Amino acid sequence: MAGHSNWRAYREKRLREDAAPHPEYEQAGLDLRLGDMIRERRIELGLTQALVAERAGISQPALSRIEGGAGIPTLAMLDRIAKAMHTTFTITVGTDAAA
Repeated sequence: MAGHSNWRAYREKRLREDAAPHPEYEQAGLDLRLGDMIRERRIELGLTQALVAERAGISQPALSRIEGGAGIPTLAMLDRIAKAMHTTFTITVGTDAAA
């Protein structure tokens, strides 16, 4: 995939018209939402990227990439990030087939 700007353009197009889903863009959207949730919680707690990264044992640029949707944390790393912020993340995998 070429980058977030392409996903954002695709998202805007989908909002304006009924465009067919594209698997790579759908995955990018999930990646961005995960990063957004981490960033929003960090800001809500008044923590800096540098502090959270240090506590989690990762670099600040790595945390920045995760928050920006360009880096995908492993479950272990996500757990370390949550512990660094003294918070928890609840992740739902899959979709509800009955919906």
